[in-house]
Amino acid sequence: MTAPSRARILFIGHQWPEPKLTAAGWRTCELIQGFINQGNAVDFACVVNPVLQVEDAVLSGVTCHMITLNDDGFDLLLQEIQPQMVVFDRFITEEQYGWRVRLQCPDAVKVLDTQDLHFLRKTRAAYIDKYPSAFDASGCPTQFFYGPLAMRELASIWRCDQTLLISEFEYGFLTDHFSIPETLLTYLPLGSSVAPQADRPWKNRQHFLWVGNRKQPPNHDSLMYLGQRLWPSIHRELPEAELHVIGANKNTLQTQMIAQTKGMVEMDWVDDLQGLMTQYRVNLAPVRFGAGLKGKIISALSCGLVTLTSPIGAEGLDCKQNNGVNVALDPQAFIEASVRLYREKEHWQRANESGLSLIQARFSIGHYMGQLMEDLNRIKDTLTTHRQQHFMGQILQHQSLNASKYMGRWLTLKNAQINPK
Repeated sequence: MTAPSRARILFIGHQWPEPKLTAAGWRTCELIQGFINQGNAVDFACVVNPVLQVEDAVLSGVTCHMITLNDDGFDLLLQEIQPQMVVFDRFITEEQYGWRVRLQCPDAVKVLDTQDLHFLRKTRAAYIDKYPSAFDASGCPTQFFYGPLAMRELASIWRCDQTLLISEFEYGFLTDHFSIPETLLTYLPLGSSVAPQADRPWKNRQHFLWVGNRKQPPNHDSLMYLGQRLWPSIHRELPEAELHVIGANKNTLQTQMIAQTKGMVEMDWVDDLQGLMTQYRVNLAPVRFGAGLKGKIISALSCGLVTLTSPIGAEGLDCKQNNGVNVALDPQAFIEASVRLYREKEHWQRANESGLSLIQARFSIGHYMGQLMEDLNRIKDTLTTHRQQHFMGQILQHQSLNASKYMGRWLTLKNAQINPK
């Protein structure tokens, strides 16, 4: 069998990856490193300046480009690079740059990395806004999802040659409810492995943990709901236990709530989050809305940190027969499960071992990356046939290309008049 050909792959980023702060950054860096490990050359282009200094290790071996939205300079970059594959970081990026890629590199394999299904997350957020007393948005009726944002994201999926999904739930959601062909979809989860000191025993761990990027709406909601609705009852049962809150981008509302809630402790951000997680006994993640896999839960399980979450938080994990993560269905069940996991050593031990087994069995990224490259190379070698088999994508591409193209051209000319070079 001949070795797969080396490809030049262009990533078009929604933002620069920050793997220590967001699961999206973690995901992007894994993809980049996975492609490099397969022998490919990777370029990364982004319109946004880095918020933090991007570590050399994050984009090691990657050629980076600053680009401008609605600017013909991006066409010149495509002509120079001539990528065989282009990866769009989220559907919005495909909407902005996809028409240029199709014009300049018509034979490039176009890959959409959804990160998570945005229309799923946004619709669930609206559901919680409408029903603020709901424990989570798992009861959101299916008909709520058939809206304009779904149309945009689904059209983007059809226009691309392959779409990467981080969650098996979302894979099934697209095939079952929207009839997206499985030949357009690839399941590629977050990668993880068992962390050092993940075997730290129950007796050497203490306190509860909440962790997350507090700027993200699902995380802000989770923290506020936990502090106001759930933690006071847990703390009455376990007055010796504390709830430590860790996460970047805190705001005044969160800080005030923590300061006013007995037993909650504001902690500084740490670079070695894995090392810190191995010191805690239970991770509390009452995620009420969102989509995809929850990076904070994957990280916790890999550190042997027993996690309690909601059905939305556990989505995409193998939770059958309490495998891997503990799930509560309502506020009272969450409170009772928190107390039991903290107090009962044997119950905690079973959950700990189950979580570590789940990480080892389901989240080894190496296997998935090898299969992904085989699939993408096969599509590259049979691109005409692949696109004919999914001709709906060509129809949507034809319609959207003209609309996006002329809007983009108008904005390009407008920007040139405002900022003449």
